[in-house]
Amino acid sequence: MWSIIGHAAALAALKRAIDSGRPAHAWLFSGPAGVGKAAAALEFAAALNCTAAEKPCGACRPCKDTLAGRHPDVEVLAPGGICDEPDHRDHSDSRDLRICQIRRLERLLSLSPYAGGRRVAIVDAADTLRAEAANAFLKTLEEPPAEGVIVLLAEREERLPETVLSRCQRLAFRPVERQVIVTALRERGAEEEDAESIATAAAGRLGWALRAFQDRSLLDERRLMLDEAVRVAHASRAERFAWAREAESRPPGVRERYLRELEVWEAWWRDVLLFSSGGREGAANPGRAAALEEEGKLYAAGEIAAFLRSLLQTREYLQNNVDPQLALENLTLDIPQPRWGAPAAGR
Repeated sequence: MWSIIGHAAALAALKRAIDSGRPAHAWLFSGPAGVGKAAAALEFAAALNCTAAEKPCGACRPCKDTLAGRHPDVEVLAPGGICDEPDHRDHSDSRDLRICQIRRLERLLSLSPYAGGRRVAIVDAADTLRAEAANAFLKTLEEPPAEGVIVLLAEREERLPETVLSRCQRLAFRPVERQVIVTALRERGAEEEDAESIATAAAGRLGWALRAFQDRSLLDERRLMLDEAVRVAHASRAERFAWAREAESRPPGVRERYLRELEVWEAWWRDVLLFSSGGREGAANPGRAAALEEEGKLYAAGEIAAFLRSLLQTREYLQNNVDPQLALENLTLDIPQPRWGAPAAGR
């Protein structure tokens, strides 16, 4: 039985593929981080080698081994993983999938399944494939091993070459409905008010919501990032540059930290745009409605829309290893200036 919550259409497609006995050799699962596509890929891998009538059963040896990450025929590839090159066994500081990792994966896929079922490769962050790695991977996608199945995971499928996209069966994992997340949290012991708050902050990302329920620091971090979004927006140009320069003194992981922060900023500024046009429904931060009412009066809609594009571009820069301080300094130049000064303190 599938344990995935939501994504009924995607799961139905996977079930049909399994029941047919002839699943497509290459799949692309696309959707936001934390939405559930990685969990679905792992259960799909379990189902492909499951020995029960109802797949995945979660109880047979292949299912247990796959879900525990120890099945000999299921390989999960991600940036920073190992390769076969003797002079660089891993790339712990890498944010991209490298060609040497792809060559290792191709070698593994060419081997006969150890356990006699199917070889399954789950390629996480496939949208970080470097051009040469994507080109090298094409041969495997065009001429896949008879018993091999490849599942690519991507937040932004448009970053993949069309030659890769055209060879994959594509499934979209869209944000999970808010009430579904609330129910899932309540079933795990969350109080109603807490479940409502987490589900709203999750913006459809069930995986993030479940982690936030277990780790309150994620919510604390998000609150601080929202406060910072307002503070920097109301700051002078010198203060904005000072905020950007903090990236230089941050500990390792600074890039990931700012990627999370800009994602929170994007949700905030989308809410500001919503409130500036008189809307409220669908806000990602309804608990800050009073502040959003005030913020919405301070900026023109066109300015907000332009800044949202800059936020997206800056996230692209950070994902492509541009110097964080330089990328953030450039971003501060595009932050809209409040038209009538800051709202009253204590909002």
